[in-house]
Amino acid sequence: MMKRILILCLAAIGFSSLNAQDVFVPINYTALEKKISKSDAEIADAKKSTDPKVWVKRGELMLSAYDIDMEQIYEGMDPIKLQLFYKDPVKKTEEFDGKTYDVYSYERINFYFLNKALAMWDRTKYVYPEPMNEAFKCFSKAIELDQAGKYSEKIHDDLEKLKNQLKKEGINSYYRNDKEGALKRFEMVLDIDKLPLLKGEVDTIMIQYAGIIARELGQIERAISHYKELAAVDNQPNTYLLIKEDYLKLGDTANAIASIEKAFTLFPDTVNIIANLVDLYIRANQIEKGLSIINAAIQNNPDKGELYYWKGRLELNMEGDDKIDNALKSYALALEKNPDLYYAYYDVGFIYYLQGQDLFTRAGDEKDIKYREEMMDLATKDYEKALPNLEKALELNNANKDIKKETLDTLKRIYYKLQMTDKYNEATEKLKNM
Repeated sequence: MMKRILILCLAAIGFSSLNAQDVFVPINYTALEKKISKSDAEIADAKKSTDPKVWVKRGELMLSAYDIDMEQIYEGMDPIKLQLFYKDPVKKTEEFDGKTYDVYSYERINFYFLNKALAMWDRTKYVYPEPMNEAFKCFSKAIELDQAGKYSEKIHDDLEKLKNQLKKEGINSYYRNDKEGALKRFEMVLDIDKLPLLKGEVDTIMIQYAGIIARELGQIERAISHYKELAAVDNQPNTYLLIKEDYLKLGDTANAIASIEKAFTLFPDTVNIIANLVDLYIRANQIEKGLSIINAAIQNNPDKGELYYWKGRLELNMEGDDKIDNALKSYALALEKNPDLYYAYYDVGFIYYLQGQDLFTRAGDEKDIKYREEMMDLATKDYEKALPNLEKALELNNANKDIKKETLDTLKRIYYKLQMTDKYNEATEKLKNM
């Protein structure tokens, strides 16, 4: 998953290797130190510190402070090309996260190669601590002081460079297992995008992966915040499902339901949204509310079999002796509208199986022989009703391995009880091979 971040972000940043005819002129470390020292004095000066140009210049120095020792670096770079520009390193190997890296060590930075491709790096000496943070502060200050907008275009271009640096370093932080550092850098990209100067630029990839990393860190509320931001700019059903899952992790069923209810208003025909909404209503014991919504959906989509199926699921969780009969009627309508709903066949078959199983159990405890035989006969009939539905579910199910296993297991039990030896052996063999 995170490899995709690397590919997408690096594509956006647009790294490229140096052509043979290009001349590599590295940033002069000592000269940059002196320039930064001079800039420190300028921003401390009461008069000079009110000049937006001073802050733009300082911000650009910070961009250079990040770039130093990184000017020609790109993901996947081979060690030979690295040495062509950066000369001879001290070479060693290092174990990290269960992998062995070839480390090319220089005065201020270590480069980590895996299978002769640059994977990550680690700075050991900085010309300025956290230069990207300082660059953002400087450009923000320049925007504040530049009331006439004289430097707007220049600041805009500089902010785009800063965003690329943040993405690049965020990816590197992630691979060095500094997930918090990666998240902060990606979040800074999002903060930059919110500046009026960038005119509402939105990086949905950064939002999405900020949410993923927050989740990985177990910072669920932070993840929800990013997913809500993503939903606001890139409405997709799956985003609301992620928000729901995170609210459930927090034990907040009410907001989980609210998130899927909102999704349902936006995507009323999306089966996964309907399924999740019904499941939440069942969990929260809000059966009547669920039925009200499903009935309204059926009225708008009377030929959609999935809606009748979920109505049946809700009815199974109602009070009353007629709940199973009502549910079976809804399942029948579901299959009438859509004969390919394997899970509807499965539910019908499983209902008959459970009824039969209950009758067989009660018959075993019954002392009256005649009554016991009647119960055994009814139980057998329920098993016989279950069989074609479960077998049809097995035939149609090409998507859900877990339900397929459950179907085979239930069929196996019925075959055994009804002494259908060949079928029992066949189901047993299929289960072994899954």
